[in-house]
Amino acid sequence: MNNLIPTYLQHVTTRIQQPEGVESQLQLCSTLNNTQFEIWYYGDLLALEGEVLPFISGSTAKIVAKDPLTAEEILLFDATLHGYNALFCDDYTEEQRGNRPLQLYNMPATEVILSFFYNIDYDEEVDDYEVDEQGNVQLMNGETTDWETVKRNGYDAFVFYYKKEDGTLLAFAQEELA
Repeated sequence: MNNLIPTYLQHVTTRIQQPEGVESQLQLCSTLNNTQFEIWYYGDLLALEGEVLPFISGSTAKIVAKDPLTAEEILLFDATLHGYNALFCDDYTEEQRGNRPLQLYNMPATEVILSFFYNIDYDEEVDDYEVDEQGNVQLMNGETTDWETVKRNGYDAFVFYYKKEDGTLLAFAQEELA
């Protein structure tokens, strides 16, 4: 289960740790292999005691990494599309999915580390989902997708990190989704 990478990020990430447990930790890199990104977001900033950076959060949060050298944009997370809640719990209108202007997160361009957590054993719980004869699963928004995509994009938590020059990781987004 821990070898999973969300389908929408498979071509712009590299694994930075040997899989163990339920966490899949990845290094973001652009299609030209650049590793420095600005973070753009839609949502709220939540300051928590003991945390250096405020967390990007919100029921319709959207987080995008932008390569400042090429302007390539990589969608890291969209609460209306990604993770367990978007797939199986929450239904969003086109209005909620639309008009979400991004703003620059206050940190310099940096390396971005992505951790996705897969605590749900989908194969063990397959009977809890509507799976058709072709192996497709009915999602909350009415669409269907294949079972392997559900397992990869149906993560139940994530943490996104800003990597300081000294190698220290500081979280800037963190959500539990199931």
